Amino acid sequence: MNGHTASSHFTFSSTAQGQHRAPTLQQANNLQSVFKSGKIVIGTSLSYPSRHVAKTVAVTGADWCWIDAEHVAWSQDTLIECIQIIIHESAGKMIPVVRVPSKTAFDCMAWCLDAGAGGIIIPHLETVQEMKEVINACRFPPIGHRSFPPFSFIPGVTDTTPEGETVFSLANKHVAIIPQIESRAGIKNLEEIMNMKDISAFMVGAGDLRLDMGLSLGMTGDEPEFVAAMEKAKKVSEQTNIPLLGAAIGPEMIKQRIDQGYKILVCCLDLHTLAYGMIQALGEARATAEEHMGARHGASK
Repeated sequence: MNGHTASSHFTFSSTAQGQHRAPTLQQANNLQSVFKSGKIVIGTSLSYPSRHVAKTVAVTGADWCWIDAEHVAWSQDTLIECIQIIIHESAGKMIPVVRVPSKTAFDCMAWCLDAGAGGIIIPHLETVQEMKEVINACRFPPIGHRSFPPFSFIPGVTDTTPEGETVFSLANKHVAIIPQIESRAGIKNLEEIMNMKDISAFMVGAGDLRLDMGLSLGMTGDEPEFVAAMEKAKKVSEQTNIPLLGAAIGPEMIKQRIDQGYKILVCCLDLHTLAYGMIQALGEARATAEEHMGARHGASK
């Protein structure tokens, strides 16, 4: 069909441009293609369940946005609206990726994908069987059993596709499925899991992995078991050509993650940016005020 939408007027300057672009803003951009591009993909985050914050995040120029629904109690309506705000306020340049509440939150996976999310991160993934169930929920037939979303598309308007494609075949090619490995069991089964089809990237949840190993909370460490796990993740990523995704805050950690084989980074957390940005600004304000008042006091003597 040749639907006519305003989306055809947008141009792209980020990694979502060109061949990565979906035919309409109601369809998911080709995040799988972005991940396969070989470029370092830079992301930000949205943890505040707020439409206002989503509008701000959407115009910051990140390639993708991590929306965390695992540790934040989003309402269904707000989560869906913020996915769409990220897409539309960025003119489709920023791709929303949702970390769902759990590896069995199949209803949430469906709602997020129906809303246009470009990918799903699945926390605490440990086995091949769990991965099969997620793929089944996130892929349309003949790959899986994701249901047709009757309220997401307007026939002839928002379901425009290239010749030979349907909204279902494009979704299967575009949407990224990203398991998060964060336990000894997950690391043990990593090679078997990553040899499955339909996995677009994978993440090592360093903090939870360290806790599962009985180590202190942190994103990095030099303990032998933890180092071995990270080296295994890098090796499996290289062998399967499935890129690693992870958080990297600050220049030194970004360099470290790239050296560890990471291609997909979330480099800015909205919570930390707000908190530390305000702390720094307030500290500078207090120091300036005290210095200025001291200078005025000295001048008046």
